[in-house]
Amino acid sequence: MENSIDTPPLKTGLVDSVLLIDGDNDPHLPADFILGSGTLVKVFLRPKATLPRTLQRRLAGLPMCVTIAAPQGGKNAADFVMAMHAGMLHASLPMHIPFSVVTNDKALSAIVQELQRVGRVATLWTSHPERSVQSETARASAAPRASRSRRGGRGRGRAKAAPQPAAAADQAAAAPSTAATAAPTKSVVDVTASYARMLSRAKNPPSRLKALLNDIGNRTANSGYTPDVILEELKRAHGLLIDERGHVTRATP
Repeated sequence: MENSIDTPPLKTGLVDSVLLIDGDNDPHLPADFILGSGTLVKVFLRPKATLPRTLQRRLAGLPMCVTIAAPQGGKNAADFVMAMHAGMLHASLPMHIPFSVVTNDKALSAIVQELQRVGRVATLWTSHPERSVQSETARASAAPRASRSRRGGRGRGRAKAAPQPAAAADQAAAAPSTAATAAPTKSVVDVTASYARMLSRAKNPPSRLKALLNDIGNRTANSGYTPDVILEELKRAHGLLIDERGHVTRATP
């Protein structure tokens, strides 16, 4: 890999997935992430920065992997370059090609949200998920304290909060599941075939059932199908075999 700003023109027929890594604040990859000859990888760094050796080893030998250093320094220089490349790739690659973005920067997570909004399968991953969970917990716990301080007075005269109607509670609980089961835009046969092609080119495909289901969920998040449905189609039409211990193999033609 070499630091470069200019990259050669893409032969889009060879690309089956895109991986963008924010090398400044999260130079990592999931242990079960599939990397193959069709994976287009771009790692973004500030000027004169280098990749950790662990990430270099994971990306070694990939034919479409490039490290891109920002031309100038600055707090958000690499972020701007990463956002620009994400937009150019989205404009030049077919919509069925999934994007994966590795970053711990909340501002860059907006890239994934925008790609999903326009219909692209896009996944956000970070090696520090506990930070976002902690921040959400802190905001949730701060809200009741703030409301109590605004009320003032002693506890005896406080009005009790009205109980939430059962119907409203059921609707609130059902809202996430409704959003998660969006109507599919492609048939399960087409979605599974696309995933199977990517799996056949993978350098280190998942060898255990749990890792395979996680990868299916990440790469087909916006397809409208659950990983279990796609897994059954893989077994039915693409020769995928799973033994009683959860080992994954593919039947030879």
